[in-house]
Amino acid sequence: MANMTSHWRSAAVAAIASIAAIASTPALAIEDDGFYRGKQITLVIGSGVGGGYDVYGRVLAPYYSEHIPGKPKIVVTNMVGASSLRAAGYMAASAARDGTVIALTLSSIPTAPQLTPSGANFDPSQFSWIGSMTRDPFVGYVWHTSPIKTIEDTFKTEVTMGADSLGSAGADLAVIAKTFFGMKLKLVLGYPDSATVKLAMEKGEVEGTFANFLADIKSTRPQWLRDGLARIIVQHGFTRVAELPNVPTLFEYAKTDQQKVALRLLLARQDFAKPLFGPPGVPAQRLEVLRRAFDETMRDPAFLAAAAKADIPIDGPMKGEDLTSSVLELAKTPPEVGAYVRSIFENYK
Repeated sequence: MANMTSHWRSAAVAAIASIAAIASTPALAIEDDGFYRGKQITLVIGSGVGGGYDVYGRVLAPYYSEHIPGKPKIVVTNMVGASSLRAAGYMAASAARDGTVIALTLSSIPTAPQLTPSGANFDPSQFSWIGSMTRDPFVGYVWHTSPIKTIEDTFKTEVTMGADSLGSAGADLAVIAKTFFGMKLKLVLGYPDSATVKLAMEKGEVEGTFANFLADIKSTRPQWLRDGLARIIVQHGFTRVAELPNVPTLFEYAKTDQQKVALRLLLARQDFAKPLFGPPGVPAQRLEVLRRAFDETMRDPAFLAAAAKADIPIDGPMKGEDLTSSVLELAKTPPEVGAYVRSIFENYK
């Protein structure tokens, strides 16, 4: 037992190191080689219309275009399926590699090979990472008619939680909470995205969802929190966010090294909550152009005003170089950690 505990403690140290903060890289001047003049960029959103990722992408597109030399038109398209695995697979296998196709997907894509390898027909370390728009904590919430008032109630009373599929935070963290801590969560899978889960809540099909970005509910259903229609019962950061001081984190329930390691791997994605990337092989100079234009957009007062109006926080955006380093470090997570977490999902019934 002592050797096993030591083994997992070592794995925990490695996992913590894999998501450590990485120093920012100074921005370089954008050089215009004329490539984008008169061209169009397709921005693939790996989730449905009306969801949080979709809102972020559509607010970003016109301002990002203004900062790319040549000001190419950016056309947004949605590619729904398997918690963004479909969109990531398309980017890896079929998307043009000249910098005219980029994607904004669920933040679970960088850890997909460790957690959902059967559906991850791509290598995240090979993508051309441009940057992440924000960091954002996951929260779990229930509809106001649910008898669940706090997370403690889930130890005694079953609650139905909607999600799209394993590989999404809403499903993965519910399975972990049920397996590790015995919370009585009845998981209903098969919804295309978080927007349809919200509709299911309104229709009474499910009582809530166990993990959704806080910015998502605030931007797409601001009246839910304002009018008390939804009740946040858990948050998934490593510490409580200032606006939710009385809502416990799931991490507070973790007691063993195994539990902490598994949660750290699953929660790493919150640091790069809205990742933007191109396919493998985008020419270095063109990737540099896309990265620096992204950095400039994140500082653009007009963009920030539009984001504020849409109620989508831009909190701690990450440069492409730093996002790349984070993805590469996550790829070094000890294989036994991913295997252990996968075994939990594979045995889920």
